[in-house]
Amino acid sequence: MKEALLITGGREISKDLLEKYKDRYTIAADSGAKALKKNNHKCNLVFGDLDSIDEESLEYIKSNNIKIKKFPPMKNLTDTEICIEFLMENNYKDIVILGGLGTRLDHELANILLLKKLYKNNYIARIEDSHNEVLYVEEGVYTVEKDDKKYISIINAGDELSFSTKGLKYEVDNLEINSENPGRGVSNEILDEKAKITINKGSGFIIKSID
Repeated sequence: MKEALLITGGREISKDLLEKYKDRYTIAADSGAKALKKNNHKCNLVFGDLDSIDEESLEYIKSNNIKIKKFPPMKNLTDTEICIEFLMENNYKDIVILGGLGTRLDHELANILLLKKLYKNNYIARIEDSHNEVLYVEEGVYTVEKDDKKYISIINAGDELSFSTKGLKYEVDNLEINSENPGRGVSNEILDEKAKITINKGSGFIIKSID
């Protein structure tokens, strides 16, 4: 399975995260390229209109012979979406997005919903940074490993969601979440090395958070 890393321009990306995925085919979306210079990291391709890249980062890209695929500022897709379309067209079936969360709530929500699009097209995808990890899920069983992210939450992504858990601090069996109780699945914790979450009905997001 072809694996890819997409670096976008949200919350600052740590060197440890970049190193974690260094063996993947790597592309950067516009200002996501700032992380390249900051961490002396290379990538295969940079996408975007280049309207939010500082001169030093742009010089780093050029001096390291990193290819640039430029798009006009006025377009129907965000830079992140353009990158996702490229990865899908080139059959990268396992995609990790770094920097997809941050201070721009509009971009953040759009990026999170891209996980649903990827899932529907049979791709494995998640958004990750130093504080959070986000995975879109539908009916099925999901194993979640314990790590430095203390909290785990299950958020409804549709009209309703029913799920059961095993290995969490607060266990539930066929818990239903809808618009009347949207926070019912927030801030649980993994007790052992692994936990199991079973989505019985509907769709949602599994989110791991440090704080």
